[in-house]
Amino acid sequence: MTEEDRIKEVLYKFEDGGLISKDLDSVLECLSDSIVGIGIGEQGFVTSKYDVTKVFLDGQKNENEVSHTLDFGRIEIRMLREDIAVLCADVIVTAKCHEKVTKSRFSQSLTLMKEEKDWKICCLHASAPVVTEENIEAYPLRFAEKTLKTLREKIGGEVYAVEEQYRMAVLSDTIAFYIINFSKNIYEKCQLNCEICAYVEEGSNYERFAIEYIAEYVKEEDREAYLECFLMKNINKAFQNKEQEVKLEYRMLNGQEGTYIWVVTIIRLITDIVTGEKKGIMYVKNINDSKRREIAMQERAEYDTSLKIYNKDTFIQSVEGLLNQKEGIFIMLDIDNFKDINDTFGHPFGDKVLIRIAELLKASFPETAVIGRLGGDEFGIFLQEVHSREQIKRYIRQLNDHISGFMSESGKSGKVSFSVGIAPSKGKSFPYFYKDADAALYASKHGGKNRISFYEN
Repeated sequence: MTEEDRIKEVLYKFEDGGLISKDLDSVLECLSDSIVGIGIGEQGFVTSKYDVTKVFLDGQKNENEVSHTLDFGRIEIRMLREDIAVLCADVIVTAKCHEKVTKSRFSQSLTLMKEEKDWKICCLHASAPVVTEENIEAYPLRFAEKTLKTLREKIGGEVYAVEEQYRMAVLSDTIAFYIINFSKNIYEKCQLNCEICAYVEEGSNYERFAIEYIAEYVKEEDREAYLECFLMKNINKAFQNKEQEVKLEYRMLNGQEGTYIWVVTIIRLITDIVTGEKKGIMYVKNINDSKRREIAMQERAEYDTSLKIYNKDTFIQSVEGLLNQKEGIFIMLDIDNFKDINDTFGHPFGDKVLIRIAELLKASFPETAVIGRLGGDEFGIFLQEVHSREQIKRYIRQLNDHISGFMSESGKSGKVSFSVGIAPSKGKSFPYFYKDADAALYASKHGGKNRISFYEN
C-alpha cells in the first residue's frame, strides 16, 4: 500500500465514523494529539479532541428510519514532506428513508502528519453542504440545519420562502433534474423522471457531455441553438450579466426513429453563499402538448387553413424578410374564369380546385419558394434566386400539365387554366415589384388568358 493509499484510508475512516457509523472512537483515532485546529461548519474552530467529542455528541441527528451511505468524488493528495501531506476531496452522503433518496455534497480538506507509522489529522476544514432543503435533509449532522437557518436570516425569511416555492414549483412536473457546478464544469446531481432524458454520472464534465451526446437527444435542426444557449461561454456571460436563468425550447428525440417531443430546458443560475461557486439548477420539462397547440394556433394565424399555404400578410412578411438577403422573382398566378367554375360546378368544386392548385404549387416549385394565397383565386410565388425565363416557364408548364381538368360530382368535366404575371425584384420593395407583376398579369388576362407574361420596363 502506498503512502497516498494510507492517507485515503484515514479519510474514509474519519468520514465513516463521523457521518455513517457514528463511531466516536474511530473519529478520535484518526486525530493527532497535537491538533492545530479543526473548522467544522457552524460549530466554528476547535483545537482539541475534547472539543471534537463535544461537537460529535451534540451534532448527531436521531434518525432511526434513515440509512446513510458514503461516496467520494475527486480526491487530490499533495505530499509536502515525507511526514506532512494535504488532502482535498468531495464527499457525497446519500440518505435513504423508505423509498425517498436524497444526497448532500461538501468539500473536505485535511492536513495530516505521520506519527511513527500512522497518518493522523492535525488540521481540518469541511465546507457546509450545498444550501438546499434536499442537501440539508440528507446531511446527518445538525450543524447543516444551522447553515440553512443562517441562509434564511441572511436573505430574509420571505425571500427564502419565495425561492423555495419557486424551486418546488419548477421541479413538480420535470422529466429530468440536474445540479451543475459551473465553477468546476461538472454535474453534481442527476435525477430522471423520464427515460428519454440523458442520465449523467456525478462528476461528469458538463460541457463535454453536452457536445458528445447532443446527437442522441436533440433534433438536428435545434442542435446549434442548444449549444449556443447552454455551453460554458454563454453560461459565463449570463453570470456576468447577472441573469437569473437561461432557457431554450427545443425538440428532444423520443427514442423512436424520427419522433420527438417539445421540451424546455431551464437552468436557474445561483452562487453558493458558502463556497462562492457558480452553480445551476437545471430542469427539463415536457411542453409537447402546449407547444404543438401553440404552433397550430400560429399556423392558423399565418396560413390559409384550407389550402395550407401562407395567407397574404404572412406571404408579404416572408418575402420582405428575404429581400434583405438576395434578389428574387415574383410570380402572380390567377385562375381563369374562376367565377364560371363556381357557377357551373358549384362552390365545393371551386374549393377543390383551389386546394389542388395549392398542392401542385408546392410540388412544382423548389422547396425554397415562398408560396401564398393573395386573395380569392390569386396566388403568389417568390423564388429566392434569379431564374431564367426558360426555367420559370418549365415550372409553369409542369403545373399546367397536372391541371388538365377536374370531374365534378355530377360527372361533368371542366378545363382549368390560369394566367401568370412575372416580375423580378431588382432591388425594389414589395409594393413596387408586386405592381410590376400585376401589370404583367393584366397583359396575360387581356391577351387571351392561359398564358405567361413577363414584366418589361
